[in-house]
Amino acid sequence: MLDRAPTAAEMQLDRLLNAILRSAVETLGYDAATISARHNGTLTTIAATNQRLIALDEAQYHAGDGPCVTVLDQHEPVRLEQISADPRWEDFRTTAEHFGVTSSLSLHVPTEGLDDVAASLNLYGRNAPKPSEPGSDIARAMAEQIGMAMQAAEAHKVTASLADGLEQAMQSRAVIEQAKGIIIAQRGGTPDEAFERLKALSQHGNVKLRDLARRIVEEHAVSGDGRGPDGDGRAAETPPPAPAGADESTPTGF
Repeated sequence: MLDRAPTAAEMQLDRLLNAILRSAVETLGYDAATISARHNGTLTTIAATNQRLIALDEAQYHAGDGPCVTVLDQHEPVRLEQISADPRWEDFRTTAEHFGVTSSLSLHVPTEGLDDVAASLNLYGRNAPKPSEPGSDIARAMAEQIGMAMQAAEAHKVTASLADGLEQAMQSRAVIEQAKGIIIAQRGGTPDEAFERLKALSQHGNVKLRDLARRIVEEHAVSGDGRGPDGDGRAAETPPPAPAGADESTPTGF
């Protein structure tokens, strides 16, 4: 359960995964489908067409074994036409009987592009569909679609992170340019000299260059008459002290 609001990319991925699961259920003749995922050793169900049948996945997570867990590392599908006749996974078999599920198919989802993530597509049925070669091919194709969707979402996440970083860098540069303009207006000199003055104040006060620039801009706006933060038409020579260990700024440190 997320302790924050889902991002637009996460909501889009959720809709896409559920659409693939509904298509798998309808095409392959099962009654429900889920996606199991393992990340940093933790197992969870990230999508399901029937919330009640997530209990089948959870029984396997609790036991540390079962079809959906097995195919996380094994690429061969696990098909059970009669779950009650298979002696391997008692917890899974008991839970399936409780929910009236008699058959299952679990497939490995390729997630090679994701860091420490493994996933499986799981289909559960109250009546066993007849196995067929075309059906197996379709099931594998849907597992691949799920993997591609998950990897695309991760790529979107990385891209969004880069975009946020670039936006913050642009905002920092903008406020620094404003602070340089204020210093030039108050003290004269060139843009390079204004930047050197900002650097010196930043290092003297042990505060980041962008934070110092923001303070100068904000205090200039508050004064409203072009007077500096000291009330004498000049920018403050000494910024407020920063916590010990704060980074010293450099010309490229913003």
